Amino acid sequence: MLRSRVFLTGQAVSMVGDGLAILAIPLLVLQVSRSPLLAVLASLPGSAGYLAAGLPAGVVADRIDPWRALVAADIIRTLIFVTLFACTGSASTQPWLILSLAFAAGVVTVFADTALAIAVRDVFTGPRLIAANSWLESANQGGLIIGPSAAGLLAAAGLLHVSMLIDALTFLVSLGTLAVRRPYRNDERPAGQPASLATLRRELAEGLKYLGATRLLLTLLCFTLVLNLCLGADKLVIFLARNTLHWPATAVGLAVTAGGVGGLLGAAGTNLLITRTGPVPAVVLSSSASGVALILIATATSLPALVTGNLVYTAAIIAASVTMRALRQVLVPRELLGRVTASWRLGGQAVTVAGALVAGAMASLCDGDPRPVIAGAGLMTLLTVVIAWLTGIRRQDVPEAAVALLRR
Repeated sequence: MLRSRVFLTGQAVSMVGDGLAILAIPLLVLQVSRSPLLAVLASLPGSAGYLAAGLPAGVVADRIDPWRALVAADIIRTLIFVTLFACTGSASTQPWLILSLAFAAGVVTVFADTALAIAVRDVFTGPRLIAANSWLESANQGGLIIGPSAAGLLAAAGLLHVSMLIDALTFLVSLGTLAVRRPYRNDERPAGQPASLATLRRELAEGLKYLGATRLLLTLLCFTLVLNLCLGADKLVIFLARNTLHWPATAVGLAVTAGGVGGLLGAAGTNLLITRTGPVPAVVLSSSASGVALILIATATSLPALVTGNLVYTAAIIAASVTMRALRQVLVPRELLGRVTASWRLGGQAVTVAGALVAGAMASLCDGDPRPVIAGAGLMTLLTVVIAWLTGIRRQDVPEAAVALLRR
């Protein structure tokens, strides 16, 4: 039990570093460029990482010890952020260098996240699985509270690049907690065949085939893909606050921090929502709330309005995300979990990148005003939910065993 808590604590610390990067990277880019498209790209390292390595990460995660993958990822990300710290102390830093290093960190994070999903599945069983997922998501959202706030304060003090060093230190802390021997013994992972291109292709195809053959998972995936295409517009929130509303970095940090508070509320309230409605209706209700929140963000002219909109938006997105993550973990066989998880996330991140790039381009066509784009995305989200509900998502049956687990 103690080792499990140490493991979760280490992951929570590294997520504070992730929260720092979410605001610090775009602000570092905006220091050397005023392009809304570059600002959007600076907010997409994770999504771009899934485009580059999503499918290979799933195959690798199913073949190797997830604990070793987490250790390697922390070491590499530490080195990347130390390099970012060293090169962003100068005003002459080129945007492409910041973006390249951030995208490299995003690729490594893909392998870490996929391995983490399997490690959590191995360490925690039964109702503890839901509790662990909620804890990790709460930690992630806590990072979105602490990280952006710290990045905003550092930016106001002219020390924004120091956030990269702090980020590196959080990964070192995580690495130290992983040095404690893994708190589980995995007997489920079968001995894999020697790696070859043909073997890897076959194993990848097995994961995709399972995902395509499981009607509930495939339906939810299609629903998620369409939604993520609309929700890519949320990448413009920082640009809206900084360049359209002309707020200082501290106010931008507060607006982003509100998303972290909303995420904590969403993670904490997911179990109650599932108990009252069931998992599929919980996803639909949360998605609807996210569309309404985007419209509120688009019409915001004051800090309280933007804070409220981002809080509600993130709470809704996190509730839907935690629900679908738990469904995957209880429905997918352990030996396929890495491939299914990575394939799912790759699809979601790919359309998120597409949606964000389209949103950034459209904002440029609107003379740099992102508000019409964000409002349109909110309306499209609501329309998608209505169409999905009327065309049959409400009739998708969740196995009783899975519902019982999610509701305990």
